[in-house]
Parts: sequence; structure tokens; C-alpha cells
Amino acid sequence: MLTSTVADLPDDVEVVSAWLHERGHTDGLPVVPPTRERVLRMLTGTTRDPASSLGPVPPTNGAATVEKLAVNAVMAGCRPEYLPVVLTTFELLLEPGFQLAGMQPTTNPLTPMLIVNGPIRARIGLNCSTGVMGPGWQANATIGRAIRLALINLGGARPGEVDKCTQGFVGKYTLCVGENEEDSPWAPLHVDRGFAADQDVVTVVGVNAAINIHDSSDDWKDVVKTFFGSLPSLGTPNVVDPNATPVLALNPLHAQILRDGGFDKAGLARHLVENTTLPADALSNRRAHLRHGEGEEHYLVNGRIPIVNDPASLMLVVTGGMSGGHSCFLPAGHYGQARSAEIKP
Repeated sequence: MLTSTVADLPDDVEVVSAWLHERGHTDGLPVVPPTRERVLRMLTGTTRDPASSLGPVPPTNGAATVEKLAVNAVMAGCRPEYLPVVLTTFELLLEPGFQLAGMQPTTNPLTPMLIVNGPIRARIGLNCSTGVMGPGWQANATIGRAIRLALINLGGARPGEVDKCTQGFVGKYTLCVGENEEDSPWAPLHVDRGFAADQDVVTVVGVNAAINIHDSSDDWKDVVKTFFGSLPSLGTPNVVDPNATPVLALNPLHAQILRDGGFDKAGLARHLVENTTLPADALSNRRAHLRHGEGEEHYLVNGRIPIVNDPASLMLVVTGGMSGGHSCFLPAGHYGQARSAEIKP
């Protein structure tokens, strides 16, 4: 039995979208009308009780019931088989260590990035290759969108109200990718994080907009040199919050070149962190205070500022296609520490 309030509206995209938009319940784009029939059909994608709650969504603390999340998944355009990814992601967002209560109202343009591993990628048609962070794939587009709609509708994160993000960025509409396990020369992310290769896993981490890193060289030394110049940036939040989890999304071609150069993922992360430091006096006084507090110099490495304190905090993911030498770096901040879980119905 469904318990959500039902509005007396026609099953019409324009009418329903306008009605919901006026009440602050959309992301600005048209939505699929969440009729009773569509919500019930969405719920066939899970074995969970529709009335069960995953917890309150900060800061307004609406209950993230399975039914409410299914409603938002319908609005986003999800298929029922996507719902387990949405539900598992929301469980991770609500873990205390993720600090969603800080992410929702921050001025920092942070958004949850979803990284999916395992056989489920093929089952639901999740793009892992060319154009992985762009348009064209229903699963990528709508799963991430369902998360954003639920953060707005259950957590109150409406721009200009609770959401105080200064400029925002397009990733706040949706940012859901699959790792390209098939073309990666290394073990996939979820195996690095303690799961079996055949498990379906979603990892969620708070990130900023991607910084494109282009190098078409086939020499690993040149590729690494370009990474050295691309990762350290004074304005990124992880520079003042060295315990953050930024993401280096490597295209498979770069990954294979670096593997052939002798790097495993741990070795590459260590090499990058050791060689992407910034001068200690480069930070503005305000940002230096944010990083060091009251003169805590132990954050420095040989008198310089690393992009993260621990190389293990630099998350390496292989995703995207083989065409062109483009990878990207997604900076991170204090809120949105990486979390992973097996995707269950």
C-alpha cells in the first residue's frame, strides 16, 4: 500500500512538471508524472518494504522511505531495475561519515559522484566507456538525477534556500558512471575496497567539477609529467582539506600506458602525491589557516603542501573510452568522504 499524498492532476508531463516546479520539487527539467501505477511498477525493482525508511535526509530531515525514493526515481525517468542502485546509494549518503548534512547547504560546488562496479553495469545498460560522464545513456542520466531529486525533495536542498552553492555545476544534475573494468589493466575499484570481483557495488564520493587532463603521448613519462602539472591547484578544496578523497578518472589508454611503465595503482597514487606538492607560501592567508589551523606544520611534506595527506586517499578509477588521451581530475572537499556498499535488491 502506498502512503504518499496524491494530487488530483492529469497524467500530463507539462501539467505535472509545472505543478511540481512551482512547489520546488524538480531540478528545473520536466519530470515523469509519478502516478500510482508508475510508482508501483518502480517498486517491482526491489524486494524492500515500501514503508521502510533508510533514515532522515538532512537538513530538513524528510524520511527516505523506499516509496519516496521510488517516487523520485519515477520522476527522474529511471527503470525499475535501477532502483537498487538508488536505494544503496542513499544508504551510503546517510551514513554519518559521509557528512551529507554539511554537503547539502555548503557554498562549495560538491555533488555525490556514483561509481558502479560489477556485472550489474551490463544488466542495466550503464555506460562505462566513451562519453561516460556525458549524455546518451538512460541509466547514467536517471540514476544520478533520482539522487539529486531526492536530496531536494526529502532533504530540502533547493538552490538559494538550503543549497547555498555559490555557482553550482552541471554535475549536480547527475554524475553516475560505471568503471570500465573490461579495458582496465588493473583490479577494479570495488576490489581495491575489499569486495569480490563478481559483486555489484556502488561507491559514492563528494566531488567538484572535473579538470580535463589531455596528453596523447604513448610514453608514460610524458603522461605522468602532464599529471604532475594538472593535479595541484591552489583553489581546490582538497588542498586545504588534506583528508578529502579526490578522484583521478583515468581513461583506459592512459591507464595501460602507465601500467606498461611499471605502475600499479598504489604505486601511481604514491608517485603522483609525492610529486604534485605546492609551495607552503603559495596559499592565501585565509586558506593557509583553513589547512593548518593554528600553525600545525605537520600537514607539510618537506616544507610543501601535498594535494592529499595519504596517497590512499587519491581514488583512481578507470573509466571512459579508448579514443583520445583525455583523463580528468575531480577535486574533493571535507564533505562526501568515499563510501562503498554491495548493491542489494
